[in-house]
Amino acid sequence: MRLVIDDAVRKKFEISVGIAAIRGVRQKESSEIIKAITEVEEAAKSKYSIDEVKDIRIIRQQRDFFWRMGVDPTKVRPASEALLRRILLNKGLPRVSPIVDAYNLASVKTLLTFSAFDMKRIAPPLSVRLSRAGEEVVLIGNRRKELTGKEIVLTDAAKILCVYVHGDMDETKVTDSTTDVLLVTYGIPGMSHEELKEGTIEASKYIKKFAGGEIVLEEVYV
Repeated sequence: MRLVIDDAVRKKFEISVGIAAIRGVRQKESSEIIKAITEVEEAAKSKYSIDEVKDIRIIRQQRDFFWRMGVDPTKVRPASEALLRRILLNKGLPRVSPIVDAYNLASVKTLLTFSAFDMKRIAPPLSVRLSRAGEEVVLIGNRRKELTGKEIVLTDAAKILCVYVHGDMDETKVTDSTTDVLLVTYGIPGMSHEELKEGTIEASKYIKKFAGGEIVLEEVYV
């Protein structure tokens, strides 16, 4: 599963991307994940306050990255910040599926942002590039968006998988029938490769713990 970051993106942003592949997962609810969610939520409440969230180093770096991409992070928050805020406002983590719940747990612990895709619907290699004006995508939730040419997108050989900030494509999302998962960790300017690698490992371990399967790949692309 090779990934290439396009030169046009490199010239604007110093970013890196982590990926992991987990094969043979199962979408079966587990009481263990409920316990883990409770533990992570309680730990977050004891460590952070709602007033300081925006100034946590990793979240601040993500917010600054959003501004540079032309996105207002007070209106469209980094995923990890949005999850943390839910916990601190006593709304709790959303429950979606074992796989999504697992990487949401990792997102709260590491404050990184992740995506998960159905690997059987992906045609390698992967690429991070700027969008092309007029490209149209359908995001999860049947949200249609026309791109301007300024967005950063993650693609496979045939299609867009994710528009940075705005969300993942509906076509390649994880479903109840997914057996092989491609996990993506989004690096940002100022984040070390070690942080990105550790976050990728943390999230892939959570997926294995709560959805089974075997981790067959973990890599960081600069």
